[in-house]
Amino acid sequence: MSLFRQVWLMIIASAVMAFIVALLVSTLSARDYLQTQLYTQSSDNASSLALSISQQANDPAMIELMSNALFDSGHFELIRITDPHGKIINELHNKDLPSDVPSWFIARFPISVSVGTALITNGWKQAGKVEIQAHSRFAYESLWKSAQKLFIWMLLGGIATGALMHIVLRRIRAPILQIMAQAAAISERRFINVPQPRYIELRPMADAMNSMVDRVKAMLDEQTAHIEELKRDANRDPVTGLANRSFFMGRLADALSSEESLPLGVLYMLRLKDLAGINRDLGRQATDKLLTELATELAHHADSNEGWQAARLNGSDFVLFAPGQELQADFAEKLLGSIAALAPTLSNFIALGYSSYAQGDGIGAVLSRTDGALAQAESQMQNNVAAAAYAAIKASRPNDEWLQILQKAIEAQHFVAASFAVLDFNGQSLHQEMVLRLPDPATGELQSAGVFMPFAARFNLLPALDLAAVQLGLKMLSTQSADIAINIAPQSISNVQFRRDLATLLNQQSRESLMRLWLEVNESALIDDLESLSTFITEMRKLGVKVGIEHFGRQVGSMPKLYDLPLSYLKIDSSYIHDIDQQSNNQQLIKAIMAVTKALNIMTIAELVRTEGEWSKLQQLGLNGATGPVTQLKMKI
Repeated sequence: MSLFRQVWLMIIASAVMAFIVALLVSTLSARDYLQTQLYTQSSDNASSLALSISQQANDPAMIELMSNALFDSGHFELIRITDPHGKIINELHNKDLPSDVPSWFIARFPISVSVGTALITNGWKQAGKVEIQAHSRFAYESLWKSAQKLFIWMLLGGIATGALMHIVLRRIRAPILQIMAQAAAISERRFINVPQPRYIELRPMADAMNSMVDRVKAMLDEQTAHIEELKRDANRDPVTGLANRSFFMGRLADALSSEESLPLGVLYMLRLKDLAGINRDLGRQATDKLLTELATELAHHADSNEGWQAARLNGSDFVLFAPGQELQADFAEKLLGSIAALAPTLSNFIALGYSSYAQGDGIGAVLSRTDGALAQAESQMQNNVAAAAYAAIKASRPNDEWLQILQKAIEAQHFVAASFAVLDFNGQSLHQEMVLRLPDPATGELQSAGVFMPFAARFNLLPALDLAAVQLGLKMLSTQSADIAINIAPQSISNVQFRRDLATLLNQQSRESLMRLWLEVNESALIDDLESLSTFITEMRKLGVKVGIEHFGRQVGSMPKLYDLPLSYLKIDSSYIHDIDQQSNNQQLIKAIMAVTKALNIMTIAELVRTEGEWSKLQQLGLNGATGPVTQLKMKI
């Protein structure tokens, strides 16, 4: 039983006891007073009647008449007149009880009326005796009305006192509830402060809780700063600030193998010829400035296009990775021109080669093809731009056709589900990661999500498509024992109607099914719409659904956002996982991330693990699971 309920029960019990005691004391006091008054009335009337009869002692008819007249007033229960020898001359009785007073009240509070007596005289001789007993009926009526009034007034007083106590308790309860909510938030890995209560007794508790939260926040902030520093050291070129070769190779590997990646793109590779000579002629400081300006230009193009990445491969080689772009000679010429403008005298020392790629290509093939184009550009005397001859897959359908295809597929539930294993490091399944594929209307060939998702985003169909994916995933849950993970787009999370439709759909499912459902959102939602993401996670957790973040680590400043979100798991981006067994900096970074996720009780999963070496190192680092090609070798049947 809650403290406030106990307080209320104590208040009610005290009020009832006070009422009962007050009612008893008041009623008994009133009864005693009425009994005294009735005795006085009996005595006075007995004396008066005795005096009147004394004057008519020899007239029995007059005696009877006077006694009857007094009795007929209705105020007396007994009038008895006797002679000196005790013989009754006249006796009148009225034992009627009041009709408007409950019998139980009469039984609980009996009124005892003493008989008043007076002597009848005839001269100096006693001629008889008068006995009169006042009727208790009127006393009972008066006592009953008094008790009723007392009850009403005490009830009104009790209600007023209860209302006042409710206000007081609510004010006392508010800071206690705030502290309770703070404790609950801490248990859910959300660290919030509460205002200092007005009540002195509660202040030490609130101060202690706030102090603990501040210390935890400070510790987590320190860890976050350390993680950001490790990210810079592990994946950034110290001179230019661009991504380094290790990070870029992870991104490229992900783009070539992930189902969610765009199906094609272009890789631009730029080289400063004879960097050693430039450094000798310009000096190190001027050369570093030139490299920084070149990096800024590449970063500008990358930041202006979603999913693009600029990186420095080595001292003189830079890349601009452009997923979703087709070969465009004009863009390449423009890119080279903007870079050459940074140092016009060095324009002949800059070469640019580029090549398209398609999903499924090997990393070595893409790099070799682009490097060949770069070598060709270097060999040219005038035009320092060259493209590799490679025909990548191209999206041939116009936008209107894609719109019709997607609308029909959503309406008819024409998508096909594929799934990939996510394992713990004992080879046991954590869940199956479900991806959508769309049959080509013309050929029937299954197209990966990276082909049609950009068009779904363009036509604002992602919420409808994600809802269809969840419906398909729920059907899979009913036919298999493994848990299912489904990707939800950040655009859908921000859509209020989508969240309502999803909640309606999930409320129709069993609790057991919902506890086997995992929903994951791209890390960009942490930065772009944290409020909607927080609301979404809260709604899903109430239903028993696990919510996680995928591709974690790509965004700058995402780590502090985790502290206020009750996430179930993270999937660390493959760019940090690629060759991690050979990358000591990334190992330190993963260790730091693991320290935070363990403190927050968040499961951590590595994305796209490819080799035995990566698997073993991640297991040593304490991660909870992994995705990627190597899971096919590690799965226990």
